[in-house]
Formats: sequence, structure tokens, C-alpha cells
Amino acid sequence: MTLVYSAWRTGRRQRAGDGRSQWCPPVVVFGACGGVDAAIEVGHLLAVSMAVRGEGTSRYYAPPEEPAAFDPLLTARLAERAGSSGVPVHVGVVFTTDAGYRQGPEIYDDGAGIVLGVDSECAAAAVVGASLGLSMGALLFCTDNARLPRTADQKYGGLRDGRVRRAFEAALDAVLGVLGG
Repeated sequence: MTLVYSAWRTGRRQRAGDGRSQWCPPVVVFGACGGVDAAIEVGHLLAVSMAVRGEGTSRYYAPPEEPAAFDPLLTARLAERAGSSGVPVHVGVVFTTDAGYRQGPEIYDDGAGIVLGVDSECAAAAVVGASLGLSMGALLFCTDNARLPRTADQKYGGLRDGRVRRAFEAALDAVLGVLGG
């Protein structure tokens, strides 16, 4: 589940392609991720700074060498606001894939030491947002992590898990708080 949320009140002025000034609201991807790094426990939050482009959508909007980066100021604001909830927050890189159920353990080995989590939307959102001149951010809640020792933490449990539900609520509050003023 992913919610892409924007707020017009907190936007900024940007120059359109024809030189006119236009209002551009910040946009935040709010959703779930799987942990890749053992530091990302179930119920932790991840403020995404960049995404490794392992899916296909972003290739239609930018060449492969173009990074899928999020606005660092918006990312910092999201991390700070989410951190005030008491839920642990990490800032870092995700690997975005459109084949999460087809990929095997190599997804964890390939991203070791580079990425903290795996998601399905961040790369495309960052690249499309950049092409539109938008301030983009992403705040994800961790639902599972195959690198953790507990078997229950290695499988997706969704919002039935109290830790995930608490992270979901903290992330949603942070997104709404940052975008609402």
C-alpha cells in the first residue's frame, strides 16, 4: 500500500519550462518497505534519500544514469517529525523493484551495505517528480526484514503487527504534519 500525498499550502514557486512562475507543492510517498539491512527492524521508519532504480517505470522518464534522489530538506523534515514520535527513524537508500515476489535472496546480497530497504514505488516517484520540478520525499514503514533472526520478522505481517501499525500511524502523522505546515 502506498499513498502519494501532496499539500498545496506548503509548496514553493518554480519556473515552468516557458519561464513563468508556477506553484509546485511538495509530494511525499507514504508506504511500506521490506528491510534489507539488519538495522531496519520491523516497525522502524525509513526516510528515503535516494532509490536504486531496479524497476522499469523510471526508465521511461529519465536515462538510467540519472539518480532517483529525493529533496534533502524535505527528507530531513520528514525524519525529524517522524523521530518525535518515538519510533526509530533511519535515513537512507532503498532498492526499488517491480519484481518483489519474483526476486530471490540475491536482492539482499546485491544491496548489502548500500540499501536499507526494498520498495516498489520510490524510484519512479523521485524521477517523475524531478522531471516535473517537484519537491519529493518518501517516508516508509518497515513490515518485514529477511535479515532479522526472528522467523516472524522475516515474513510480511502487515498492520496486524502492532509495531507496524504504530510505525504506520507515526509516518502518516509525520507526512501530514510536514505537508500541512
